[in-house]
Amino acid sequence: MTYIEKPVVPKVVKLEEPTAKERKVLNMMLNTGSDIYQGACKKRGSTLKDEYRKVCGVAYMDPKDMAKLGVANWDNVKVKTDWGEVVVCSVHSRDAPHEGTIFIPKGPWANVITSHETYCCCDPTYKGIYCTVEKSDEEVLLMADLMRAVYKKYVKDEESIPGLKSLGEMPVYKKK
Repeated sequence: MTYIEKPVVPKVVKLEEPTAKERKVLNMMLNTGSDIYQGACKKRGSTLKDEYRKVCGVAYMDPKDMAKLGVANWDNVKVKTDWGEVVVCSVHSRDAPHEGTIFIPKGPWANVITSHETYCCCDPTYKGIYCTVEKSDEEVLLMADLMRAVYKKYVKDEESIPGLKSLGEMPVYKKK
């Protein structure tokens, strides 16, 4: 299996700490940034494909935090900030331990939950964002579907977005 199918991540072991309590929601700190797998997908021009969702639509988490939430690798979680919410896959971080912090690669899923404010420095704040993380039954959307759901792209005003079928992996063009 290559990283294109699912990035290689260690197996999560069950947390065996007597003081740890399983929680429905965790208050955490969100950091975003570039990721080598995300960069490889962008270079190949595959941002509309499922492989891009599997490398950017993820939240790298400390295994202890994953155990507290009761999630394993590739379970879906909802991340909420003051600027929005997004469903991504939980993935055991290669850089653990870092309890209380999640990392989402820069891209459409991270952009939904980061501020657009640049504070006069030309870049939004991508680090140190307070968030909550909870287990979710919702699916992680493909990029075109995410753009439609969040920014109302590729949809007519009168259409109900939840009732529409997926745009899939094909390029989407606006008709004039």
